[in-house]
Amino acid sequence: MKKRLVLLAIATLFIAGALVAPAQAHPSSFPDVSEANPAHNAIEYLASNSVITGLDNGTFDPNGTLKRAQAVKILVTWRGEKLSASSSHFSDVDATYQPYVETALAKAWLAGYPDGTFHPYGFVTREQMAILAVKSLGLGDQAVALTSSQVDSALRPFLDAVAVSPQARPFVALAVKRGLISGDNQRLNPLDAMTRAQFSILVFRAAGSLDPTLAGAAAPAALGGASATDGSSTGAGSWAPTEPVDPQRQALAQFMDAKLFQPHNSAITGEMVLQNADWYGIPALTQLVIIAAETSLGDPSLGGTLARRNNFGCMRYHGADTVWGQLSDARIWVAGKDWYSFPTAQAGMEAFGRYLKSGVNGFYVPILSSANPDWSRFAAVYYGSGVSGFSSYVSRLYAIQARFKAQAAASGVSF
Repeated sequence: MKKRLVLLAIATLFIAGALVAPAQAHPSSFPDVSEANPAHNAIEYLASNSVITGLDNGTFDPNGTLKRAQAVKILVTWRGEKLSASSSHFSDVDATYQPYVETALAKAWLAGYPDGTFHPYGFVTREQMAILAVKSLGLGDQAVALTSSQVDSALRPFLDAVAVSPQARPFVALAVKRGLISGDNQRLNPLDAMTRAQFSILVFRAAGSLDPTLAGAAAPAALGGASATDGSSTGAGSWAPTEPVDPQRQALAQFMDAKLFQPHNSAITGEMVLQNADWYGIPALTQLVIIAAETSLGDPSLGGTLARRNNFGCMRYHGADTVWGQLSDARIWVAGKDWYSFPTAQAGMEAFGRYLKSGVNGFYVPILSSANPDWSRFAAVYYGSGVSGFSSYVSRLYAIQARFKAQAAASGVSF
């Protein structure tokens, strides 16, 4: 009798559990996206609507880095926009992405670079994706109409709110208010590269804002970190470029990572350096020379506190209202002086680029953009001609430049 009661109790618990068990998620379309993956439902939604496809091997690569042209193609496809037949406004956009980029351009979702390029295979930062998503939803005017206090209120809960670029702040703020982005461990990580999984979640949430009946789309999940891998196939909803990333650029980035940054345990990557070169016109080699002289390429041990706080160029504190200071997260006291601290390596490198571009009323630009920088003239202001050790510092800059050139040549790449 006792045994029968036990069995009956177990059966009752089993039935009760079955009655309250949540509905099972749809089976995964991709073997590398399990049902436990926070982006599973989002990826399945996009795949089932033929907005995205996987790789040639049948996987999705959820942690793969999203490219600019890929993001545009997905959003244009998802929104069901009629493709533009206009000729390309950008010199570097191929036929695969041209109609999508031109469509987004006509809709004022995006703009290119001043030199007439779009950088279709450059990665998309989280703040850039917020801008594109908000505009694709037709909410650009609402974002711009937000007051400073409304923007500050929306971003205040995040520890790295100051790292959001000024032009992106209203769009990121509206994306937060609309539940499109929620951050990760109280951080927005606005300058980090966005992954395919993160992008899928964002689009899923955007779809939910248009269709409240879309199950699960309104329940934000934190957007995690990103990897730097990529690889893809072609197709109507594909993430993939039909041509590989510029092999010379890729080789140079890999050289910097393997031969310079990784041996120093640095958080800097070659892509960060090349991105600064694209954005601010400061050659990669020039940046490397300065960073090596100041913080041993961002080495957390040899570069000291400033390297560990992502101030790779040893920039003195001149306020949080400068274009580079806006990316800082603190003012720190080291060796009797005030310095900037930055929340991430990406933020620190962007701040460094902004300073070299805009600091001292643009004094550094003509010097550093030269094929053969006048390091003495540069150091006279950056280091201080009257500071002890000035001559040795200048000699060191020239020596570092020569060494890096030789290392690159030995590795079969050039700056």
